[in-house]
Formats: sequence, structure tokens, C-alpha cells
Amino acid sequence: MIIESYFELILLMGGVLSFLLSIYLIFYPGNFFPNRILGALVFSWTITVFVFILYSTDFYTRYVHLYAVFDVFTLMFFPLMYLYLRNYLYRDIKNPKRQFFHFIPAILYLFVLMPFFLQTGDAKLKMLEQGFPLWYRISQSVFNIVIILQGVFYSIFCLREIHRFQYFRKKHLSKFQLSTLHWLRLFVLINIILWMFGTTGTILDILSIKIFVDLFKIFYAGLSLFTIILAIFTINRPELFSESEDIINLVRIKTPGNKTITDQNKDDFEILSQFIEREKPYLKTDLKMQDLVDSTGIAYKRISEVFNKNYNKTFYEVMNEFRLEEAKGLIEKGFHQDHTLNYLAEKAGFNSKTTFNRIFKKYTDQTPSEYIKNLDKSSI
Repeated sequence: MIIESYFELILLMGGVLSFLLSIYLIFYPGNFFPNRILGALVFSWTITVFVFILYSTDFYTRYVHLYAVFDVFTLMFFPLMYLYLRNYLYRDIKNPKRQFFHFIPAILYLFVLMPFFLQTGDAKLKMLEQGFPLWYRISQSVFNIVIILQGVFYSIFCLREIHRFQYFRKKHLSKFQLSTLHWLRLFVLINIILWMFGTTGTILDILSIKIFVDLFKIFYAGLSLFTIILAIFTINRPELFSESEDIINLVRIKTPGNKTITDQNKDDFEILSQFIEREKPYLKTDLKMQDLVDSTGIAYKRISEVFNKNYNKTFYEVMNEFRLEEAKGLIEKGFHQDHTLNYLAEKAGFNSKTTFNRIFKKYTDQTPSEYIKNLDKSSI
């Protein structure tokens, strides 16, 4: 294997640095889980940089069984970026196992190309020299399109998560937290810019269009440069990569009698109250607490504590009370005169007429029909 240019040598050095950084982040002291995700992302970058260099050498003619195997890491770029951001912002994510669904495209890639991977070395070498079969070329094109779509959707998801977190926290964010959000936003934007170069190169490659510059070289050079900057940033700003400074850390105040209260509890209650009043999430019949987590940026455990401490009720009890008031409002407007009670219950957010009747009876000592009858009598 011969490295034929200084450019490839620089990329190789950048790849080595990326590998060292990924190991450092994965095994970073303090058991800080978002670092492990970031380390996995940097490791994926490292592999793809090495693969790009190896494509221009005779490496795959000597180790033909490795051809196309490492391309799977490209399908992990944006899922890992999104999961890094999510786990950084929300440390107590509910059902972490669900995060593995983001890697389904990568698993499908290995599954679809399994017939190629199981070929003999001679058969693979013949394909490299004479051309790949149609099914292989189509599969690679499809996965290239998947990577492009991943860039679009995951970029939107990431920027939305940052905006949503900052929007609902507003003035409650500290100087450190704001600097952290600036770092996360910059991290996402740089990935988007690099993705634009890679995507443009992929589209031109699919359409067999040649231009005066190799966009893939720009992409991998940018990736290596970004890794170097990330390494320097990690050294100069270690607080952004440690758990000692938690972006959703509570500010606790001790009061006489050893009773602990939090300003954060008051802030979170205010955020939740405003959100419920403005957005009326209780109108969603299958509403879950995770929906409030996704919408407000407040951690799952914190929301549960807010409902218990401020309402002295569970999440579902509070939501059903809001639904009851919504139903009563619809009845007073005469909604029941033009629609069935089943439909009215659904409009108010109840997922069944049974629940609607039970909640109505619990809080008013009347069934919905009795309530309507008494309301009609009082209006005469």
C-alpha cells in the first residue's frame, strides 16, 4: 500500500488523531455517557477517513474481504450526532433501548449486502476489476440516498431540540448553560456544512457528473480539521465534556429545618403551566408524559416531581381534570346538541367513553347526561 500524496498523508494523520480522540472520549473519566456517544461518532469519522484513503490504494485488492464493510459507519453519522445531543440535554431519557432504532439503516445495510460479503475472494476481486452486478449498484445508490435523507431529517431534529430546550428554559439558563448550547449548535451546524459537501459529491457521483474539484476531498479534509478543532476544544473547555457541570443541574437552596427547596421546581412548574395553558396537550387522547419531555425540554423525572409537589396529583389525574373542564366548556357551548357524547369526549381528549363517564362522575357526582339535563333545566 502506497500513500501517493501529501493530502492523503495529512488525512491519515488526522485519522490517527481522530482515533486517539475517540478512545479518550469513550473512556473519559467520570462515566459521562454523552461522551461515549461522541466518542463513537468520532470513531465513525475515523473509519470513514481511513476508508477514503484506502480506496485510492491497492489495499482492497490485497484484502478484498474488507471491501464495503466499513461503509456502514457512514450510516451512523447523523444518528450518533442526534443521540449525543439528546443525551447531553436530557440525562435521564426514558426507555434508552429505543435509541437503538436509529441504527436500523446501518443494520439493513449489512443485511442487504450480505450476499456480497459472503462471496469468495476471487469473486469479489473479479467484481472490483470488471464491475459490480446491478443489484449491488442499486443497493449502494439507495443507501447513499438514505444517508442524504438522514442528513436532512436529523439536522432538523437536532436544531429543533436545541431551540426547544432554549425556548422553554429562556431566562432560567445560566451563562455556562448558554455557552453549552452555543457549542451544541455550532457542532450541529459544522456537521451540516460537511454534509452539504458530501451530499453534493454523492449526487454528482450518482448522476456521473464531473466537476473541477473533488468534493469528497473537501468533505474528508473538513472532517479531519473539525476533529483537530474538537480535540483542542476538549482540552481547553473540559467542563463541556464532564458531568460536574450538568446543563439541567438544579440550583438548590437550603432552608431552616433542613428542608430542601429548589428554584428549578418553581421554574419548571411555570414552564409546564404555561405550556399546558397555551398548547392544550391534554386534547391528545394518547398523551404520555414523554410528550411533555419532548415539548418542554424538562426531564421525565422532573415533570413527575412537579406534578406531585405542585398539584399533589399524578400526571394523568391532572390531565383528566383539564379534559373535564374542556368537556364542560364544550357542553356549555352546545357542542353536544350537534354531536354524540362519544365525539365530545374525544374532542376533550378522553380516549374512551368509559373514562369520560368515570372522570365526570368522580368530580361532579353526575354522569355527562345528568350534567347536561341539569344544565338545560337551569337555563330555562
